[in-house]
Amino acid sequence: FKGGEGATPCARKLIESGEARAWLDVSDVDERDKGTADEWVSRHPELVRLTGLHPFNCEPPLTLCMEQGFICPPQLHYVRNHGAVPVKIPTDEAKQSVWDSWRINVEGLVDNPCQLSMADLQKLPYRQLPVLLVCAGNRRKEQNMVKQTIGFSWGPTAWATTVWGGCRLADLLRAAGVKDDPEGKLHVRFRGPIGELPKGSDGSYGTSMPLNKALDPANDVLVAWMQNGRTLLPDHGFPVRIIIPGYIGGRMIKWLEHIEVADAESDNHYHFMDNRVLPVGVTPESATAEGWWYKPDYIINELNINSAMASPAHDETLEVAGDESSAGEVYTIRGYAYSGGGKKVIRAEISLDGGKTWEGGKVVHPETPTEYGRYWCHALWSFDVAVSRLLGAKEICCRAWDSHMNTQPNHLTWNVMGMLNNPIFRVRIHRSHGRGGLTLLKFEHPTMPGKQPGGWMEAENKASESAASSPFISGLYRVGSAALLATRNLSYKNLTNVGSDGALASNGGSKTLGSKTLQVPTSGQELSMNTVANGRKTPSPLKQPDMFKGGQREITLEEVAAHTEQDDAWLAIRGNVYHIPPSYLKEHPGGADSILSVAGTDATEAYEEVGHSENAEKILSRFKIGELPKQPGLLDRLMPLAMPIGCVFFGAVGLVTVRAVARRMS
Repeated sequence: FKGGEGATPCARKLIESGEARAWLDVSDVDERDKGTADEWVSRHPELVRLTGLHPFNCEPPLTLCMEQGFICPPQLHYVRNHGAVPVKIPTDEAKQSVWDSWRINVEGLVDNPCQLSMADLQKLPYRQLPVLLVCAGNRRKEQNMVKQTIGFSWGPTAWATTVWGGCRLADLLRAAGVKDDPEGKLHVRFRGPIGELPKGSDGSYGTSMPLNKALDPANDVLVAWMQNGRTLLPDHGFPVRIIIPGYIGGRMIKWLEHIEVADAESDNHYHFMDNRVLPVGVTPESATAEGWWYKPDYIINELNINSAMASPAHDETLEVAGDESSAGEVYTIRGYAYSGGGKKVIRAEISLDGGKTWEGGKVVHPETPTEYGRYWCHALWSFDVAVSRLLGAKEICCRAWDSHMNTQPNHLTWNVMGMLNNPIFRVRIHRSHGRGGLTLLKFEHPTMPGKQPGGWMEAENKASESAASSPFISGLYRVGSAALLATRNLSYKNLTNVGSDGALASNGGSKTLGSKTLQVPTSGQELSMNTVANGRKTPSPLKQPDMFKGGQREITLEEVAAHTEQDDAWLAIRGNVYHIPPSYLKEHPGGADSILSVAGTDATEAYEEVGHSENAEKILSRFKIGELPKQPGLLDRLMPLAMPIGCVFFGAVGLVTVRAVARRMS
């Protein structure tokens, strides 16, 4: 910490108390990273992985994050990587070599274009301060529960506050001879290493910000190489990165190589094709076809107001005594809140009636504002509630307000990227009875991050799907219908028209069987068992892509396992086999490594961990070359046993029914 040199009063206090030294000893390589391009990077095992094995995108469990206190150890800081870590430092010698050889090119509209070494940066005035970083996709999982966006499922912990150290970007640019920009027409462009990623003209990740904002010392834009008093971890941008307080994390370039002052914003692929909140109804296809990515109104820079609840935790259970001993008991609800642009969080509120009425809680700012009055960190809030009030509530809601009177909406508004999701945070309360007269209150958060199961939004989705299509009920129809047809030896081709009593007709019509309405074909048509079971004609098979007109073939996993190379990568997903061509490996958003790391395997779990959009599913379908051998399901295994039992039962019922009909007709 250089003895507190350049530290804000808040940073100095954190340094003196020891909080700024938050650090965890993590030296082992996670088993999940072995065999990937990141197999040399040490990572905390409790981080929740959101995009399968590779690339590495993660967040800590919310409870674990809050337990760390105000300053997060870098080892538990969320990570957003678009590909493999491009700067490889597997040994101390390699790390020192990179540090000594690293150069940042500074060019464009400056009087003194230059290359700066790490030693050059260290000669500039040093600045240390705590800053909150937040991914614009924080809480996206809730959006994906409504409809899959084109982004993976961040939970509520895509944020962290640490103490950053470096030089101000303004001082660097002044040293390079930049001029003031009073009219606000110029921009500062940043990018990382060329060839790091598959997209764009040069494969770099780049973005920009207005020059006048970069030059304003109140904005504290840093070229940073220290985090919590130590050099950056590989996942956080060693040796040097950009920090822009109050902005989304997607503008803070890691592994910084290039700075340019220009008369236009960045033309980098990721500057336009990422970090946007597009209007409702815009799809990935229409966004590209109609030019939405390039409309300046929808770019995200500053964070919006947001909050979430950490206590009660998901699946936490509170035991409440049924006698007078629980009278006066208080439960403390806790959470976090933040806003962007240096705005202060001024209120945190709780509702126990679904958002109809609100009550104010206690807001704590562990930071003090900068000398310019800016708040760059998250706030903590709490609310003491009588347990008796929780007994009568169905959910707890929280929301926050900032100094510009921005607050959170009652309901989310879906957008195609799922970004800046900030509706009020709702925790459901489930009441049940325990032993000894206890009442149990179980709390349920809306979602869990990534593909972790749980959350009331997921439960509601499953309930809706189950109501719409129950496999058990469908199976019963299959068994019953098959048995009924077998015992009566019916052929729909030879049915005669019985008349107006509801019997099946040979010239078309419908017949009610239980609660199912069967569509009866015209003469000469056959209906399959599936038609009878589902109450409709079997749909025509989906048309396969032209490249597979020869038909699909059965492919074993052993055969798939023989195809693992970049020019011949096969993988299986949900029983289908795909051949991913080299041309697409170059275009894949997660890079070729994310596919090659699972080539030759059943990659269903890794694929579903990411959460893919409808557009991604369409792209995948183009590469299908066959199917895995079908495994018999439970119903198929039970059918030989069920058939004779069904024949006896439905045969008896059928005989009684036929006799009854015959008596009425006679």
